[in-house]
Amino acid sequence: MPLAPGAKLGPYEIGAGGMGEVYRARDTRLNREVAIKTSKSECTERFEREARAVAAVNHPNICQLYDVGPNYLVMELVEGMPLHGPLPIEEAVEHATQIFDVLDAAHSNGVIHRDLKPADILAAKQGVKLLDFGLAKQAAPLQQTDATLTKGLTVEGQIPGTLPYMAKGPEP
Repeated sequence: MPLAPGAKLGPYEIGAGGMGEVYRARDTRLNREVAIKTSKSECTERFEREARAVAAVNHPNICQLYDVGPNYLVMELVEGMPLHGPLPIEEAVEHATQIFDVLDAAHSNGVIHRDLKPADILAAKQGVKLLDFGLAKQAAPLQQTDATLTKGLTVEGQIPGTLPYMAKGPEP
């Protein structure tokens, strides 16, 4: 059920607007603007997974998690627009560098986003912000002795990956 402006979730007062299940709100305790992502049911597995994944990575290009309620997440309000192109090459390289850096930080902490798309990346004044970790997978961070670092994935006669999504080589 959509939340109306002025509605309260704990100490958070819903403001105007809202895209899908994300609302602009005001934290009445700290007097700051926040984003609230709601769920139709109480603390779903996806919400728990998203909260844990975001909390596992501290990086300036990941939207920060401030609080968790029974059916909502309170996050940093990011003023920005989703990426869309074409972009000037300098801007594209700067955004790509920030995205690679944040993904490296997430992967180093055992978090795989699994649903990265332009709508999940906001271009803000302070740089890009990666959002929506609802489909993220969290595992233990890699160690130097892990098999993926010491042993190759390919074996003669086997091709790892999903065929429709695999990169094609150059045409002969």
